[in-house]
Amino acid sequence: MDSAQDFGTWEGWGSSLAWWARAIGGTANADYYADLIYTTNMTDGLPGLGLNIVRYNIGGGGINQPQENKGAKLQWQMDIHGYWTNPNDTDPAKWNWSADQNQRALLKKAQARGANIFQMFSDSPMWWMNSNHSTAGSDTGGDCLDPTEYDRFARYLAAVARYSADNWGIWFDSIEAFNEPSADWWKQPGRQEGCHFEILTQQKVAQSLRRALDEVHLNNTSVAAADENNIDAALSTWRAYDSATRAVVGQVNVHGYSNGTEPYRGPNRVELRRAIEAKRVWQSEYGDGDASGYMMAQSIIRDIKDLRPSAWIYWQPVEPDVSQYGWGLINANYIDTHDQLSDEKTPMVRVNRKFFVYGQFTRYVRQGYHFIAIDDPSSVAAYDSSSHQLVIIKVTGDAEEAVQFDLSRFTQTWGSVQVIATTTTPAGKVPDWRQHKKDLTVEMRGGRKLVEANLYPKSVYTFLIREVLP
Repeated sequence: MDSAQDFGTWEGWGSSLAWWARAIGGTANADYYADLIYTTNMTDGLPGLGLNIVRYNIGGGGINQPQENKGAKLQWQMDIHGYWTNPNDTDPAKWNWSADQNQRALLKKAQARGANIFQMFSDSPMWWMNSNHSTAGSDTGGDCLDPTEYDRFARYLAAVARYSADNWGIWFDSIEAFNEPSADWWKQPGRQEGCHFEILTQQKVAQSLRRALDEVHLNNTSVAAADENNIDAALSTWRAYDSATRAVVGQVNVHGYSNGTEPYRGPNRVELRRAIEAKRVWQSEYGDGDASGYMMAQSIIRDIKDLRPSAWIYWQPVEPDVSQYGWGLINANYIDTHDQLSDEKTPMVRVNRKFFVYGQFTRYVRQGYHFIAIDDPSSVAAYDSSSHQLVIIKVTGDAEEAVQFDLSRFTQTWGSVQVIATTTTPAGKVPDWRQHKKDLTVEMRGGRKLVEANLYPKSVYTFLIREVLP
């Protein structure tokens, strides 16, 4: 490995709020879930993930508004209520700032626990801005947003960001107006908020959003786009943008899906990174149905090595207990508190092994670290110059493996080595480990500095090597 090949400053790990925050933010034990997600403390014997990035979902839904086309399939936790309830009230002071209380409660809990990077994203404009008055897709799967509402949609996003900074103490680092905008599945009646935007529409809205942010003196808040469903779509969209749109996009977001659950395996991660040149890039949403976390761990490795994002975001850390429970790091029984504080508690159902696998990354590669080059295709390495700590994370394959990490390019390595391991499929000789710990030493052999270990299959290993100098 080589610290001279530096991928840049790591901004951190995160998750979206949206549905789980609406469901849990108003219940009496919301602090318990916030501790698990946003601190590195031990909570009830569970090691907190310590996420520092929060994606806040600005809603478009109404409350008891007869002209809104809710649709029978729109699930309550996926119906995020918006603030600009009356189209005639152009003054933000008259909007309904008491809406979406539960999600905002978790937003503040995350901030109180150390989360320090906040992004706003929209799944749909306000219902009345859309041609069919629905936040769950257009009638045809084409453009949802009425062409007369481009500027008002942009002003809505900017006004909420301004209000948040002034009244909630949350400064949004970036704002994303689209979620999977090129997808053709946003068709009414849908089960969640979603909106299709043609390329021309995306360009107009992105440029309008930049103007709107500048008008409310949020010049340092970036426009993020386009948050397509997968790398292929993101590359296609970026290449279709004109130069004026590329100029106003300060951050490229992309989701990590392909065919719904399979991790993307093609070469276009590298192509997207090259196409966007010096733009900041986030892997802004990922989820899969594998409760073991093995598929997710493989995807993180590929993203960091090829896409080289500065942040990696999981979709929903707490999912309801349904048959495909693997999407959540944690499963809980959601309670509809109707966006009001409640004395009811959200029952914990299951902590999936995926929770521990994500922690193999999030607890040890912290904000401010730098990912660096490492030859092994199934490993990543990160270095922190202030603590002089080197972190190597290895995801093993289908067989037992003997590894040897050569630290000879570092000038000094005299510290201890701690290994933390999670086995994703314990069986037979493979132990049932969830962040099992042991110590190793750096060995000197033939003038080389080596860390050697024998590893179980389908496992995630984190090596913490202290007192390392580049």
